[in-house]
Amino acid sequence: MIEIEFSNPVSVMNSDILSYLETALVDGLYEPPIPFDTLAKALRVNPMHSSAIEFKRNTLAYAVNVSSVLSRRDLKRFIQDYLTFGNGYFQIVRSHAGKGPIVQVKHIPALYVRRREDLGYTYKPKTYEDDGRIDFKEGQIFHLSEYDVAQEIYGLPGHVSGLTSIWLNDDATLFRRQYYRNGQHAGYLLYMNEPSMTKKQEDDIKAKLQAKEGMAFKNMFVNARGKDTKTPELKPIGQVEAKDSFKEVKNQTMNDVLALHRVPIELMSVRRESITSLDLNKVDWLFHKNELLPMIDALQELNEFVGFELLNVRNYEEGVLLD
Repeated sequence: MIEIEFSNPVSVMNSDILSYLETALVDGLYEPPIPFDTLAKALRVNPMHSSAIEFKRNTLAYAVNVSSVLSRRDLKRFIQDYLTFGNGYFQIVRSHAGKGPIVQVKHIPALYVRRREDLGYTYKPKTYEDDGRIDFKEGQIFHLSEYDVAQEIYGLPGHVSGLTSIWLNDDATLFRRQYYRNGQHAGYLLYMNEPSMTKKQEDDIKAKLQAKEGMAFKNMFVNARGKDTKTPELKPIGQVEAKDSFKEVKNQTMNDVLALHRVPIELMSVRRESITSLDLNKVDWLFHKNELLPMIDALQELNEFVGFELLNVRNYEEGVLLD
């Protein structure tokens, strides 16, 4: 008989990503409490998560008027970083070797910005090399951060608490995709009862049953060698029937993500089952008042930093056309 081994269970609560304690100082630069590339990847694995962030980015950028020294492209990128990483950075560019008036407010990608030991800012696009590194002087960088209760070096986005739901949604989708690619089964168990079968014949059968490269499920082979009277059988290891939890997992994780971002699903053009139509005018106004205006208030810290009104709130009636 061919021996079969299964992996040991792994606790989903043992996630190193969520068990951070402090920011580490490495080569004179503070590392973020959670790797920013992890937050960047999370943005791409869950359509509801990325859609909610993009919706808030677009509506927030449209809800403010900006000075000519700040382009809307840079503003949208800044907002995207702030919502994704909990940190947004602008470089303040001045004329006359940095001593004159402000001529440009330029977005700096948050993914590659690190705080130095003196709490200054460094742009470092390569982890193990200094190619492209820029050490900014005091007053050159405006930093807007989402407060983190565990440390004050970097901000962290509010959706950190929902990363497990974001990845669970992705895991459910990948499982379902592999299930269909595998022929709508999760592998087979081939049971035989042939005492005369040689080891080489068993190995040949086992090799043919091995999953193809890139497939997630495995097949199993058992030869009882005449120890019972059962005939050969080919049994599916598992089947996803109508009662499976795929749809339930997708719906629950979607609810978690929407709760994290506090975005009304009706404004994202997503129709929910068994939900009647709401007054979108009221929904839009409440979202504008309760979600966008507080974020605009945070953005206006930039005005205090540069010393003049670089951005201000656009009147709601001007920014939204309602039927």
